[in-house]
Amino acid sequence: MSAGGRDEERRKLADIIHHWNANRLDLFEISQPTEDLEFHGVMRFYFQDKAAGNFATKCIRVSSTATTQDVIETLAEKFRPDMRMLSSPKYSLYEVHVSGEERRLDIDEKPLVVQLNWNKDDREGRFVLKNENDAIPPKKAQSNGPEKQEKEGVIQNFKRTLSKKEKKEKKKREKEALRQASDKDDRPFQGEDVENSRLAAEVYKDMPETSFTRTISNPEVVMKRRRQQKLEKRMQEFRSSDGRPDS
Repeated sequence: MSAGGRDEERRKLADIIHHWNANRLDLFEISQPTEDLEFHGVMRFYFQDKAAGNFATKCIRVSSTATTQDVIETLAEKFRPDMRMLSSPKYSLYEVHVSGEERRLDIDEKPLVVQLNWNKDDREGRFVLKNENDAIPPKKAQSNGPEKQEKEGVIQNFKRTLSKKEKKEKKKREKEALRQASDKDDRPFQGEDVENSRLAAEVYKDMPETSFTRTISNPEVVMKRRRQQKLEKRMQEFRSSDGRPDS
């Protein structure tokens, strides 16, 4: 790339970064690009711990040259240093959005660059570190002793006391639940994608937006206002081109 082309690229990048910083807390500001077009910024990451059934969060400073693999290795050290010595988990990094959209980052992608590109569509998102080998702990095995037999007897007696009407209502509720579940899963996802599609909902529910995690203004309000401004601008341009006076 020629010197002139690099300067132009740097100017464009600086404009994008300026736009990003204007809507972020100081902690999450991105530095101006160097002559080599490298920049740095503090990013917030979430860790999904299926065993514990919750999310943890860490903030680390990341370079635009750092790959997904680099970031995963750093996060693994910070989130679960004890587990690194005991096992060899397979970690993946996901970008998730409040709309429910999510995507697993390729190993050679640059997370900070991915985050900066959210500017193009006025999007907000989060990065979630996930252990692909994690599994929900199995339920504790029940004994086959007298206590179990006694409990089973109580359950059987209770079932026998259900009237025909109660059984009918129970079947109706079960049928409705199955129908709702079918409607909810009627999306273009299969297998692992179906499970992953719940990730966004889980992280936003478990770790709701706060003044620390969101932009200076509510991101949804910011994006709605920008869309409205764009629409108004288009309407003004349309009226002007149509020969009508602007109102």
